Amino acid sequence: MDKHGVDKCVIANINGVFYKNTQPANEELFRAIKPYRHRFIPFAVINPTYADWEHDLDVCRGGLEMSGVRLYPQYHDYEVTHPACIELVNAAREYKMAVAFSLRLVDGRQRSWLDVDRQLSLDDIASVVDKAPQARFIVLHALIGREKPATVTTLERADLVFDTIYGSGCGVAGPVAYDLAAAIRKYGKNRFAFGTAAPFRDYVSPFLRIEVMKEADDDTKRLIWAGNAQRILGIGRQGLAEALVETRDGGHGDNRSPEG
Repeated sequence: MDKHGVDKCVIANINGVFYKNTQPANEELFRAIKPYRHRFIPFAVINPTYADWEHDLDVCRGGLEMSGVRLYPQYHDYEVTHPACIELVNAAREYKMAVAFSLRLVDGRQRSWLDVDRQLSLDDIASVVDKAPQARFIVLHALIGREKPATVTTLERADLVFDTIYGSGCGVAGPVAYDLAAAIRKYGKNRFAFGTAAPFRDYVSPFLRIEVMKEADDDTKRLIWAGNAQRILGIGRQGLAEALVETRDGGHGDNRSPEG
């Protein structure tokens, strides 16, 4: 993080994907980042079909000081429109916590036969937005450009950001990439937040994808680096000033923080 000028980042415990009861994963994360709490914005992994998730969410927001929730319906085996899922999303809204969905965790073209082959789509996210329109959403591993027109309309009115993990700044689009400039024209520059998927992907190429995007002016890049994340995470103006630092490599002159 220091090497790349990232002052704060959103973090969750991947172990929660594989635990039937996800709360131990959240407790593990709390202990692991405690010495560095000023650098991390922790998200809880919650399974809404597991008994007493309401208590877990309450503990994560209060005692564990989590800022958001990550949901993995593919791995915990429920539909995004399951009543318990919608109830959890609305409960997170009451706690002023953002809700993050990962459309996928691994590339299905080279996954292990032991891994799940189910992926979410933006159409799935739109179905959640329809049932919980006041919540704040983060779409991780987003792939943009294949959604239905009705989905675009729904997502446009949502309080939502997409990450840039698969965003291409040079117009390339494919199975694991979308044209970031075209996506910004479709949804607006306030809808994209910088992401890396670290430590599972390299830390450098996500920066390059933003830097090479000629269509993005300095204001758009500042929003992608930090401003849009600040808004969706509910970090105030003072918090943003504390979170942002000048990049230390001297070559960009922009601010980068936080990332997911």
